[in-house]
Amino acid sequence: MRRIFLLRHGKTEWNGQFRYQGKSDVPLNEEGRLQAQRAALRLTSLDIDAIYASPLSRAKETAHIVSKTLGVPIKGFYEELCEMNFGAWEGLTAPDIERSYAESFRLWRRNPEKVKIPKGESFTEVVERVTCGMKKILNDAGENILVVAHGGSIRAALAGLFAMDISASWRIRIDNCSLTSMELGSDRVMLAFANDTLHLLVDDEGLVPNLPVLV
Repeated sequence: MRRIFLLRHGKTEWNGQFRYQGKSDVPLNEEGRLQAQRAALRLTSLDIDAIYASPLSRAKETAHIVSKTLGVPIKGFYEELCEMNFGAWEGLTAPDIERSYAESFRLWRRNPEKVKIPKGESFTEVVERVTCGMKKILNDAGENILVVAHGGSIRAALAGLFAMDISASWRIRIDNCSLTSMELGSDRVMLAFANDTLHLLVDDEGLVPNLPVLV
């Protein structure tokens, strides 16, 4: 049984400001780097064979932190894993977008696959792009695969792998540095867990507590 672990990048300043980042190359902040280190420690319980990542700096740095801790090289940075291109919405907060693009934003919240953002992508296009990238990774990688990406591209990967309703996939919460895992058999894909952030919990001294092994 093959395992895929999807890791969202650590926090950025724009995440803290609730700004749409998309393809804007916003780096991790200090909290995001600490989150990546904690995720890396959590992943030491696994025998990861290969790491792949989006080339955007927030995902790339997260992947490098994990790679260094695990001693597993990054096999590739795939453009297909990039976050959704939010076009004219990038850098804006939800209230900003709602004021300027009220009708399309309301539709986006209900049915994102029906919205083509000005100068950006539709979520249907993202699902097609990410699915293509995941197929390349699965044809190349070993038994336990780590993919470091973004909230939107992880949802797109789930939509593609599970043949999910695209609108439903966007209703899955994917927090910064959360882990989501799937098991791939010869004839089916099974979700093991989603949006696991236990590794981000700390005790009063700022130390990572004993955590369940990822099995």
